[in-house]
Amino acid sequence: MSYTILIVDDEPLARKVIHEFIDKMEEEVSVLEAEDAISAQKILVDREADILFLDINMPLMTGLELAASKISDALIIFTTAYGEHAVDAFELAAFDYLVKPISFSRFQKSFFRAIAHLKSDQPDGNSWMMVKEGKQVYKVPYKEISYLQAYGDYVKIVTPQKIYLMKTKLTSLNQELPNKFVRSHRSYIVSIEKISYIEGNHVVMHKEKIPISDSYKDELLKKL
Repeated sequence: MSYTILIVDDEPLARKVIHEFIDKMEEEVSVLEAEDAISAQKILVDREADILFLDINMPLMTGLELAASKISDALIIFTTAYGEHAVDAFELAAFDYLVKPISFSRFQKSFFRAIAHLKSDQPDGNSWMMVKEGKQVYKVPYKEISYLQAYGDYVKIVTPQKIYLMKTKLTSLNQELPNKFVRSHRSYIVSIEKISYIEGNHVVMHKEKIPISDSYKDELLKKL
């Protein structure tokens, strides 16, 4: 299988280094280059890319702004000389974040992970969600999440290992979650895989009861 990779960087040398790294990989790929985010947008209108190696600090439009535009479903690997953009990058569901100068070993690790992810052909896209809690951003696998609960201006994201508290709305997260999650109540979204059984108007998971409201019961039962 052949993959299309787009390198976006306003520095010719930076593009050259990444291109040379890619050439050392034993994968069938087609490599495109763009000298800025505007040029990349024009390419992505006509071509689908599988992986974007995307610089952040560029004139006219930053790499973060390009990623936020959602013009492409490609895996985004940010490449930058500045480490302070990491939180913003992962909030945009970046696949990885490489700080220049990029070593070949670090690049190789990121590249192989991206290709493995593409080969897995996951129907729900990324296998994790980015959870911002205070100044920290966690990469939480969907398979670890038991349920999500509205909690004022926050959402509790509950896993067996840890409870995360993220400032957002449950409705906003519901739009991003894969199909294995379903709303059971106005204040709860549950993972179907974590449900042990249903008892009356509750789903039970890990001996914990989550309410089911009448307005969401039919949808829940269909997904089960």
